Amino acid sequence: MQPQPKMEFRLTKTAYIQYLKCPQEFWLKHHQPLLFESGITLQSDHLFRQGNEVQKLVRSLDQFQSNELQIVDFERTFQTADFSARCDVTVTDRATGEISIYEIKAASTVKDEHYDDVAFQKMVVEASGSAVGRCFVITMNGDYVRQGDIEPERLFTINDVTEKIAALKEATEQQSSNAKIYLQSDFEFSLIEYAKSRHSSKHEFDCIAVRAYFSDLPDYTVFHVPRIHKPKLIALLEQGIIDLREIPDDFELSDNQRKYIAAAISNEKKIERNEIRKQIESWKYPLHFLDYETFQYAIPQFEGVSPFQQMCFQYSLHTIDAPGGEFRHSEYLALRDEKNPPLALAQHLKNAMSNGIGTVFVWYESFEKTRNSEMAERFPEYKEFFEEVNAKTVDLMKIFSERLYVDPEFKGRNSIKKVLPVLCPDIPKYEDLGISEGLTASISWFRAAKWDGMPDAERLRIFNDLQEYCELDTKAMVEIFNVLSSL
Repeated sequence: MQPQPKMEFRLTKTAYIQYLKCPQEFWLKHHQPLLFESGITLQSDHLFRQGNEVQKLVRSLDQFQSNELQIVDFERTFQTADFSARCDVTVTDRATGEISIYEIKAASTVKDEHYDDVAFQKMVVEASGSAVGRCFVITMNGDYVRQGDIEPERLFTINDVTEKIAALKEATEQQSSNAKIYLQSDFEFSLIEYAKSRHSSKHEFDCIAVRAYFSDLPDYTVFHVPRIHKPKLIALLEQGIIDLREIPDDFELSDNQRKYIAAAISNEKKIERNEIRKQIESWKYPLHFLDYETFQYAIPQFEGVSPFQQMCFQYSLHTIDAPGGEFRHSEYLALRDEKNPPLALAQHLKNAMSNGIGTVFVWYESFEKTRNSEMAERFPEYKEFFEEVNAKTVDLMKIFSERLYVDPEFKGRNSIKKVLPVLCPDIPKYEDLGISEGLTASISWFRAAKWDGMPDAERLRIFNDLQEYCELDTKAMVEIFNVLSSL
């Protein structure tokens, strides 16, 4: 594909980071912007609002006030003929004119892309004629726990990244020049380069460039090999192997990966019935199927919560007390007037399990177990209860992640949204719900529970959608359990 005629273009830091993540998507965003979703999404609006709230609190910090020694500017823009960068905070020494750069990130730690972001800013500031002193990334202080009103002076961690940024100087100059050149080059999509990019860290074809230019990919690609590491993925692509069914027998893979490939080649399920039956026989009644919905935010919204701490606001629980019995459902959802959602949830959940805890099924146990441990630590009166829940938790997903049950239609994945429609095609589908995935659930709950001015009808609709979504998560486990029990 030929690029459009050359045009005046200043590379911004946002575009530069996009280039580092996925050069192909960077090219397409500039030359074919209509391929990309326009407008404001729920997630982008949420992140925008969160970022604004974080920046507002940073602006209130004592060290970012102009005085006789320093000039503090927010969102100051520097540019040259080729590059443009807007800095979140700059502090100029009145005596020397030297500038310190502060990048604000609504994040818990400094990430690689943050270093690249600041390195690009430093390059542009210096190229525009100013001297740069030290560089910093402002993140949230994970040790801060909200007690009463937010304390901005304790909420943030200011990380000095000067040495790290200095080490990136040459690479940043080279990469930013490469980005400009790449933008004016002919477009060639390479799956090998895509696999090497940061963008493909999850090894999924979720890139718009892939969807736009590879409509005839095989049903089972090497990207679908479960837990394949990037070097092996690249090695296969360099051999011209895209269809996982063409992977040579002598290519080094794990037994579990080979099980999936064998299922894809034969187009048949591979089921370890005896091992699954052995596990089923070890499960003690009452059986509980548990799922949490959580909310995390840079600025803690409730007492006793830290920045980005996953706070439980909802659970769904399906229970069967004895073999052959009827399943019963209980649930909890924090509404607008709840002051301490996790505490109310803990009280409700303990009551729901008051008939005994035999086995607690979850999907991806590390998440639920961590939430239980957090609530046990925060609420000592429920410590014994949550410790018992964790001791009796079984991860139903492991039947599939350990390849005891392999179906090629899982496409190498183990999520409940991949497994459920294959095993239970007749039950409601997630995509048919008003809320169909966790991030939308989290953001929607926050708006319904915390925002003033939302119409009552909309608030009620969100709460109803949340209940349907969370209930389907545990209903899905019940249905999958029933399939496994019938083997």
